[in-house]
Amino acid sequence: MKKLPIGIQDFPHIRQEGYIYVDKTSYLYRLITEGKVYFLSRPRRFGKSLLVSTLEQIFRGNQALFEGLYIHDKIEWKEHPVIKLDMTQMAYRRPEELETALVECLQAIGREYGVAINGRLPKDAFANLVTALSPRGKVALLIDEYDKPIIGALPDTVACAAYRDLLKDFYGVIKGLDAHLKFVFLTGVSKFSRTSIFSDLNNLYDLTMDREFSAVLGYTQVELESYFAEHIDAVSTEMDVTPVALKEKMEHWYNGYRFSIQDERVYNPFSMLSFFRQREFRNYWFATGTPTFLIKLMRERNFDLSDLEHLVARESTLGKYEVEKMQLIPLLFQTGYLTIDAVERDEEAEEVLYHLRYPNREVERSMLDYFVAEYMGVENGDQELRLRELRALLKSGSVAEFLEAVQGILAGIPHTLVLAHENYYSSIIYTILKM
Repeated sequence: MKKLPIGIQDFPHIRQEGYIYVDKTSYLYRLITEGKVYFLSRPRRFGKSLLVSTLEQIFRGNQALFEGLYIHDKIEWKEHPVIKLDMTQMAYRRPEELETALVECLQAIGREYGVAINGRLPKDAFANLVTALSPRGKVALLIDEYDKPIIGALPDTVACAAYRDLLKDFYGVIKGLDAHLKFVFLTGVSKFSRTSIFSDLNNLYDLTMDREFSAVLGYTQVELESYFAEHIDAVSTEMDVTPVALKEKMEHWYNGYRFSIQDERVYNPFSMLSFFRQREFRNYWFATGTPTFLIKLMRERNFDLSDLEHLVARESTLGKYEVEKMQLIPLLFQTGYLTIDAVERDEEAEEVLYHLRYPNREVERSMLDYFVAEYMGVENGDQELRLRELRALLKSGSVAEFLEAVQGILAGIPHTLVLAHENYYSSIIYTILKM
């Protein structure tokens, strides 16, 4: 069986070392040939960095790495200067330190090409680097996790605003460099409004909810069954289930992400790779980054958790994110804790409404665990014992005993967590019943 590229985001390494690579280059071919300046938002651990690495090798002209892939014989292979910035790799604790880190990163790229870069401010060093490289050919600009400084500063909204203003100034020079640029691609988790960061970059095309690129990241059902057929067979044999039964359970646990009007759902790639390695149904993706801030925010705003069963949002709402006015629904959607369930067209208002839900069992189960901890102060071990008791009472039809047990749980909640709101108790009952 071919190796599983768990945590590997370097395209050359995957190709040279014989790891599985799910071919997404047909999408990249369209991006390269049909436009120039793009933005893509997807949840963490969804393959954004690998996509950026793949684009980097295309613009470096490394055709040999693409042998057997869609794009191999579709484009004219020509080397271009590449500026690749990974905002997760910057070392800083304050906005001023980020400015220094950006300048040093740009200077390092300049040294790779044998050019000296001047400029004390990031935007000046940025502009100087692009113009210095452009005589060698138009520059490909790739920025991965553009919003990491802002997301990393949450819940400190003052720091978030400072990073936002810095990045707006930095990214704002891109449009003025258009004549020197071959291709521009930015990725991130959050999708800030154009007025907050990208107001100067009005030629930016947002791929986030484009129906034709809904599967540019993540694995479709067809891709999963094609590229991972041997792994599916191996796991089904070990678990002593049929491949059909295994695929049904994998779909329930890890599929379900939908990013557009197009009814196309994808699997979380990190969870699937981890599942094929461990061969156990676990909460792999959720465990790599828990939404503590989001759940605390939901509680502070007295959000009724039962509303998660029937949320409806406009497209403008899902793409709306402001540091000073953080809205829960777009945050939960953009970070991958909610996804599109169904689409409804409001003909009278001439707009599209999106019905939202948990993507899959992994996310739902993990979120409920954290709801219990945050709303009830119950640790995971005690929680499972209590919930097992409640489930047994419900199955046996012991309603009176069930209600008595629920009252016992409510009475045991620390007074520091109790809120004098109906939504608080509604949320607790919802969580108990959903578990």
